[in-house]
Amino acid sequence: MPSLSVCMEFSMRILLGFFFLTFCYSSVKALEVNDQAVSCPANLESENTQLDLQKYQGKVIYLDFWATWCPPCKKSMPYLNALRNEFLDQGFEIIAISVDENPEIARQFLQQHPVDYLIAMDPGGQCPKEYDVQAMPSAFFIDRKGKIRYIHLGFRDSDKEEIRNRVIELVTENDVE
Repeated sequence: MPSLSVCMEFSMRILLGFFFLTFCYSSVKALEVNDQAVSCPANLESENTQLDLQKYQGKVIYLDFWATWCPPCKKSMPYLNALRNEFLDQGFEIIAISVDENPEIARQFLQQHPVDYLIAMDPGGQCPKEYDVQAMPSAFFIDRKGKIRYIHLGFRDSDKEEIRNRVIELVTENDVE
């Protein structure tokens, strides 16, 4: 049974996360469906460089905001990893931005629960601010031209089919204007 201090620390993280998402972003204009996706100052772990979404133009991107203190985020990771690997050869990629204030906590989590998709760290919280993230996890489906096509909040097992269908729609659509 977890000690009282462990439970209190977990509760504080949840409360801080809620405060972080609810109050810090209330004055920022949200990116919406049909807006152009924007790069933000997260650092890609694999390349130790700043995330540049322009580099992924021509691919379908699932931009995922997650944190180690978020149970639905953790639950989504094996599913997202399998989805990414299934559609990788069709130009699909997942970029998951950790909003953990301490990137080392996210790194330790990922050592125990590795994924094949790209991980970026944003301990300062600029990226969720620019995207006006309202829930954890939050996902932005970005088409091959860099346009946000869908936004998905949260993750439940019942969401898997909808997420998969959105990915299929985007990777198979013709490039017609």
